[in-house]
Amino acid sequence: MKRILIVTAMIVCAIAANAQKKGKEADAPATKPAATVAPRTSNEAEVKIYETALKYGDIEVARTAIYALLIKHPDSISYLDTLARLYFSGGNYVQCALTSKDYLTKDSSNLFVREMLAISFSSLNKNKESLEQYELLYANTHSVFHAYQIAVLQYVLKRFGECETTCAVILSDPKAGDQKVSISADQNNNQQVPIKAATYNIRGVMFKEMNKTDEAIASFQEAVKIFPEFALAKANIEALKNPKKEAPAKK
Repeated sequence: MKRILIVTAMIVCAIAANAQKKGKEADAPATKPAATVAPRTSNEAEVKIYETALKYGDIEVARTAIYALLIKHPDSISYLDTLARLYFSGGNYVQCALTSKDYLTKDSSNLFVREMLAISFSSLNKNKESLEQYELLYANTHSVFHAYQIAVLQYVLKRFGECETTCAVILSDPKAGDQKVSISADQNNNQQVPIKAATYNIRGVMFKEMNKTDEAIASFQEAVKIFPEFALAKANIEALKNPKKEAPAKK
């Protein structure tokens, strides 16, 4: 049962990956591809290498070119921004976190970089640190997408009181019914689920862990009402109503 019911921080990563592909998921700031470097006469060779490497998809060479530019211009935060984005696009979350943190000490207003940092922390299972970054993002954007990430992380950290409060905020937001997140339907497939339905699913999982079975089932049922094809919520209802059916999966 636990395998189906537990929502992990990996949901956040799946959402982020989907948002990167589509350019914008919900009303959250999407993490853009590596920024174009403005050519300077003294930087012409490095910029040309960078642009050519990107053209042929060689991210490692592109990063090397940016490092060369950073050595020439150590105070340039634009090159640091580009480096962070290159690390993020390659799934190098440790390096992305380090460069993003360094950048934000110089410019704390860059929401794209802060979102990359939040996603990187989550991918590294640094959920407390990721939550802190999403809270800072939400304070600036009031985005239902960012509120959803906060709710997921509060659940993962077992801050159930805070999670319930955040869920209530999301469910009262009209945008929650229109905007979607990507959630695993099974090991091989994802579904685009309205944030409102996904939030009811989080509440259901939280109530299950609190041994509030009736409230959990009611929340899962609300999720299915909103999105009838919601495979995870349906599985959660079935697991609660017929717990013995889940036993063989534990072997």
